[in-house]
Amino acid sequence: MSGFPRSLVRPGGFRSVPYALLGAALSMPAFLFSLVVVVIPGTPRAHLALALLAVAVLLAIAGLTGPARRLGVASANGLLGTELPAPGRDRLAWPERLRSAAWLVLHAGFGGLLLTADCVLLLGVLTPAMWLSGDQGQFSFFGVTTTAGSWTLAVALVALVALVLLQAAATRGFRAGATALLGPSAAERAALAERHAAVLAQRNRLARELHDSIGHTLTTSTIQAAAAADLVEADPAQVRRALGTIEEASRSALEDLDHVLGLLREEPAAKAPARTLAEVDVLAVRAREAGLDVRLSVTGPVAALPATVSREGYRIVQEGLTNALRHAGPGAVDVRIETGPERLAIAVVNALPGDRPRTGRRGLAGLAERVEALRGELAAGPDGHQWQLRATIPLRTGA
Repeated sequence: MSGFPRSLVRPGGFRSVPYALLGAALSMPAFLFSLVVVVIPGTPRAHLALALLAVAVLLAIAGLTGPARRLGVASANGLLGTELPAPGRDRLAWPERLRSAAWLVLHAGFGGLLLTADCVLLLGVLTPAMWLSGDQGQFSFFGVTTTAGSWTLAVALVALVALVLLQAAATRGFRAGATALLGPSAAERAALAERHAAVLAQRNRLARELHDSIGHTLTTSTIQAAAAADLVEADPAQVRRALGTIEEASRSALEDLDHVLGLLREEPAAKAPARTLAEVDVLAVRAREAGLDVRLSVTGPVAALPATVSREGYRIVQEGLTNALRHAGPGAVDVRIETGPERLAIAVVNALPGDRPRTGRRGLAGLAERVEALRGELAAGPDGHQWQLRATIPLRTGA
């Protein structure tokens, strides 16, 4: 069962009644203003036609406004169950204004017609009440004079079926009309897609920040805590050094976390931690205290690197050391940083983790995005008995 037949057995298929009532209610202020046409000479029929025309014009003018469009979308979603995106607060283009005006007029007009038809059919449903009450007198029904009898049961049944079908059809019609006239235009869909892409980009950036900073700190702290537990009696001095390193790394991670949470809350947060390659020796010290034999080689004026390049370089070294700790365990790691006039080259090389498979490629994917944004190249993978992470970032004058 699908489409129209399914709507007959769903409570949501009869939402046209409250939606029609809303349309009638919205037209009432315009109808009151339109009563001024009675001062114009003419027949009652002419007065009615002029009043309806005035109502349509007034509703169309009201529908040109932004609040009217937002109200139309909200009411369609709430009463009809549509899923129209809420319009933004930007100034509406004229095509959207005209579509909103047309829908407000149609909403009120078809709502009034639907309620009138409902009242007529409801009278038909209630006709057996006269016969069942014992009233055998004559009465006029739709212009026909007749006597109440058992035939009113058939009329009531037909009227009831027609009433149900009318509500279901009106609900589908209202939904189709609201979607066509209140739904996003091509320009609005493009704007929605841009906003969605911006949100995804922001989420990806925050995920990278959390992975790079918090992930590195948790990895080193976990390994150092495990090593300290083994040395708590044999080498208390080493345990104190390990705890001091964990405290320092945790404090640094809290700064990063405070910055990221501030971005998520969209409120002013602490200034973003500016960690650059000038602090790469701190990374090396923490990694050594966690058990890695870091052999750091820095060539060239690292302090003169552009801030953006230096920050991303720091993250690359951080990710390489974190992966070495996480996947290979304690051992030798070569970190080479070469800064030349045209490029920055970074290499982090460590022994392969033996039979343990390398998992968790999110960090490398994030690094690749960072490097590509700087028009650089990143390569990571096994090379013989070693795992190599290499990045090359071009340096541009004025970057």
